[in-house]
Amino acid sequence: MRPSALLVLFCLCLLASGCRKDAPPPPSLTPEQKALQQREATASEILDQAMQLVHDGEFLDNDTALGLFNQALDLDPDLTPARYQRAGLLVILGRNDAAMADLDYIIEHDPEYMQAHYTRGVLLLRRGEFREAARELTRVIEADSTMAEAFVRRGLCYLNLDRTDEAVDDFTSALALDPANLDANYNRGMARMRLGDYAAAFKDLSQAFILDSTNTRLIMARAKAAMALEQYDAAANDLRRAIGLEPSRSALYGLLAEALKGADDMDGAIEALRKARGLAQAAGDATMAAAYQRQLEAYLDQTYP
Repeated sequence: MRPSALLVLFCLCLLASGCRKDAPPPPSLTPEQKALQQREATASEILDQAMQLVHDGEFLDNDTALGLFNQALDLDPDLTPARYQRAGLLVILGRNDAAMADLDYIIEHDPEYMQAHYTRGVLLLRRGEFREAARELTRVIEADSTMAEAFVRRGLCYLNLDRTDEAVDDFTSALALDPANLDANYNRGMARMRLGDYAAAFKDLSQAFILDSTNTRLIMARAKAAMALEQYDAAANDLRRAIGLEPSRSALYGLLAEALKGADDMDGAIEALRKARGLAQAAGDATMAAAYQRQLEAYLDQTYP
């Protein structure tokens, strides 16, 4: 290579190296910013400690977990997972107003946090604020139409607002997502009872019974549907099962008396009413005891005029 060519190459290398510029160092944090970062990091560590107390979906020590959530939020009030977890724990502890305050804070600062909307809707449902609860749950469903429990809870709102057809639609949507959902099966059965569709109600309640055969409220409901269909023997069998689970409940014997009367077993119906009356008296329920006595007298008059 000629000397002139070497000189040109050397000059080009100098120019290239002169054109390189190192990236400027990041601006140094102010003491306040460093302190904020430290608080946020510590808050996250405390949240991790609290979540380590979860076992099988429950906190091993509610008080300790609550204390840790409080510490984390004192350091970082905008740590949304800590605030949401605290809200859920407060619900478990029966402190619904405090839980609602946490949920309102989350929604104000992060309107798209759908878990907070769902939990808020559930709390409003428990309070009996059915319209507001339905609106909250509708927002959740619009954001995620695969959440079966949101349909179930909104269906309960509609049922309490006498929007029974819409309730049936919501329970049906829940069952399309989760066919083994006990609440959806039971409540669709109850809604269909209200609409007078007793055959469909009996089918729903039978499916619910498969899922929970020890639920006396469910068994009573299925017995009522069976009686509406004039299936009195089936109703009586259900009620005997319920009595085996709750032998001191007078209402079960009262319903059994009705089923036995429908099955033309008046002696059995009279005996069931005597038992119902005795249990009501033992419980100090004079009103129900008197009602069973009147019903008993009517049955005696019909059977032994």
